[in-house]
Amino acid sequence: MSDVGKCYDNARMESFFATLKKKLYQIDTAKMNREEVKTIIWRYVMVYYNRQRISTVNEGGLPPTM
Repeated sequence: MSDVGKCYDNARMESFFATLKKKLYQIDTAKMNREEVKTIIWRYVMVYYNRQRISTVNEGGLPPTM
């Protein structure tokens, strides 16, 4: 799939980074030092994005049954 013109390889990562940028633009990171921004990003990714946000994963990680 990583051929020229096949954009579906990066679609999920591009979507993730777009969402992350939208959240970071809500916070004034220009006045923070690097460690504070890294902490905010870590909390967003590890606490919210991976654990609390609404996702389409089935309970137990099993495929849907017909």
